[in-house]
Amino acid sequence: MGEKYILFFEGNGAEYRPRNCHKKNTVLLLLLLLLLLLLLLLLLLLLLYYYYYYYYYYYCYYYYYYYYYYYYYYYYYHFYYYFYYFFCYHHLLLPTTTTTLLLLLLLLLLLLLLLLLLLLLLLPTTTTTTTTTTTTTTTSTTTLLLVLLLLLLLLLLLLLLLLQLLLLLLLLLLLLLLLLLLLLLLLLLLLFLLLPPPPPPPPPFTVTKNVFTQWLLLQLIAHIRGHACFTNSPCYSYDQPEPFKPT
Repeated sequence: MGEKYILFFEGNGAEYRPRNCHKKNTVLLLLLLLLLLLLLLLLLLLLLYYYYYYYYYYYCYYYYYYYYYYYYYYYYYHFYYYFYYFFCYHHLLLPTTTTTLLLLLLLLLLLLLLLLLLLLLLLPTTTTTTTTTTTTTTTSTTTLLLVLLLLLLLLLLLLLLLLQLLLLLLLLLLLLLLLLLLLLLLLLLLLFLLLPPPPPPPPPFTVTKNVFTQWLLLQLIAHIRGHACFTNSPCYSYDQPEPFKPT
């Protein structure tokens, strides 16, 4: 069974178009909408991942400085939580770089697919044009676009493989650096453990009690205060004779 055509009259000539051309356009439009939805979903996942990562990164950072403040009192806990902070930092940073690169590559791939679908929508498919004098047939561009799509996919796969190799190398280097830093911190911890503890504080200041000296001091304070209260009272004036003062 051959493909059925519909005759369209335009100007001085006529054109035969296939019946299923509208179906192809609707399918391409549906694919375009699906890819746009996938792009939005990937962007949403990227934003959620970054929010989750930064929240837990500052959580570890906060506890690191909290235990650094109490370093002079609990230095054993300080080093323990410094390891914890270092572990959190490196194990949250490495998955972030890999996942962001992969998400960006997926976004790039989806953008390329969108461009190809737009080209498929804009460029014409196989048509047969019939006029009153001559008949011309245009070649199809669908096969050429499919070949270009396959080439782009192969290039993207090669780029993904290269990036994975680079990420593995970086991961190995970071693990080596992490091991070196852990060894250095263990050495510092051993040094702190081998150091002698700080000397205890001096005993509190003690005073020997003497009842007689305390009584004499109280009598002297009472005598001075009583004399000051009497001379500063309103009853005492210069017009009246001086009160009797014992010699």
